[in-house]
Amino acid sequence: MATRKAIKLVRPQAPQTAHYLEFLLSEAETITAHEKAASFWARDPQRVAIAWERLARTARDAALGEQRRTSAAKARWNGTVEPLAADLQLAREEMTNDGGLGRREAAALQRASYYSELARRHAESGDFERAFTAAEVARTALAVVHDGYENLHSRFDNPRLLRLWRRWVDDTVDESRTARAAVIVVDKLKRRLLLYRDGVRLGVFQAELGANGLRPKQHAGDRATPEGRYRVVQIKDESNTKYYRALLLNYPNAEDVARFRAARDRGQIPLRVGIGSLIEIHGDGGKGMDWTDGCVAVRNEDMDKLFRHVRVGTAVTIVGTF
Repeated sequence: MATRKAIKLVRPQAPQTAHYLEFLLSEAETITAHEKAASFWARDPQRVAIAWERLARTARDAALGEQRRTSAAKARWNGTVEPLAADLQLAREEMTNDGGLGRREAAALQRASYYSELARRHAESGDFERAFTAAEVARTALAVVHDGYENLHSRFDNPRLLRLWRRWVDDTVDESRTARAAVIVVDKLKRRLLLYRDGVRLGVFQAELGANGLRPKQHAGDRATPEGRYRVVQIKDESNTKYYRALLLNYPNAEDVARFRAARDRGQIPLRVGIGSLIEIHGDGGKGMDWTDGCVAVRNEDMDKLFRHVRVGTAVTIVGTF
């Protein structure tokens, strides 16, 4: 029966309409039964026709309205599904390659993945309204990841910081040239370690940072790689480090201490947290991800190359980028 099909169609999204159709159906059946039971001369056939016509018209309008709503929801979903997939892929890349996004962004990505899958399942079952709603929840969560990524990377476009970092690099290369010595420059954003000698670039090596490596280091345990001008204070061979070979830097230096104290005075760092130490350039790199506690890791064969040139006192400059 068309009316019962209409009731079944509209019930999930419009239960009140379904209830009203059921009322009209019951009323039409009651009127029909009453007319059949009445005496021939007391019957009013038009009353039956009106009841059933009202039911048919209302059911038809409800079904058409639901079909239009479903078509509109399907169109919204079809316009969302591909952008959502691209958005989700971008967020995963930002989380994987970033070196600084934290738990908030990771939780948002997990939420977005869940609701993206939920949206897909709703769409497969034909419930495009709920699919679109779940997709919107996913995209809201993805915005948290994108905003975190943009906020983190905006500093690498900051003209003041770029001028400072480039001056550090230029001064370091000049020192290499005038002192006829080896120096090291680390570009955090590009994940590169550059070796110079006598002002000439000898090699460029892939570098891996702290798990929060792109952030400026503030304190112990933040797993961020520091930015500044340092010196090698100890050269460690295989017997003195668990990371193949290592170059210990003089972090924290005076500038690091001054920044740390200023941040703590501003309330940005808890009083119980220290500044940290033991920042190294070490081996066991090549993992394809940022994973250290704040150090710079390179492949073991690249550490061997560095060891041929580096001495205690070698300048090491770490910048955001240049």
